Amino acid sequence: NKGDGDGDDTEPYKLKSKFAGSTLKNLRYEPLFPYYKDELGDRAFRVCCDTYVTADSGTGVVHSAPAFGEDDYRVSLANGIIKDEASLPCAVDSAGKFTEPIADFVGMYVKDADKAIIKALKERDVVVKSEQYKHSYPFCWRTDTPLIYKAVPSWFVRVTDVRERLCKHNEGTHWVPTFIKERRFHNWLENARDSCISR
Repeated sequence: NKGDGDGDDTEPYKLKSKFAGSTLKNLRYEPLFPYYKDELGDRAFRVCCDTYVTADSGTGVVHSAPAFGEDDYRVSLANGIIKDEASLPCAVDSAGKFTEPIADFVGMYVKDADKAIIKALKERDVVVKSEQYKHSYPFCWRTDTPLIYKAVPSWFVRVTDVRERLCKHNEGTHWVPTFIKERRFHNWLENARDSCISR
């Protein structure tokens, strides 16, 4: 029982069954917009599961965009949607505006595009419900403008390649106090990540 998509329906659906989200893993779906369908083919537009998604702040289902979030990137890489950082699909320029292949919204600032995107989806009758949610969002402390978490070319020191050597050398180092060697510094080395040096 589909509602009219305007958010005014009190009971647009009937519950037919309950199941774990993991049941949906690898289920394929038709994307709302076809922009990357040819480029990504069978690798994308399927359900992936991960522990960072929880139901305590929403449905427990999120859209994943590997160029716009650390978890999105990690999950997309692990599930073969992208192969490496060189294959990131990203249609947002340095000014925060849509570029090709997002043909319907090219040149539009991403934060201003929400209404146009919702309108286009409603015209195609694919909106189930449209609501506004209030949530915290990062803003630039200097300009008070919204920040966009976006992958950009950067230089990194590949610490992960030498992590084991670092831990081994830590064993031969004399620390004062001694617990730093076994706990704090060891834990930091053991979980060390590649370090960006070009920010």
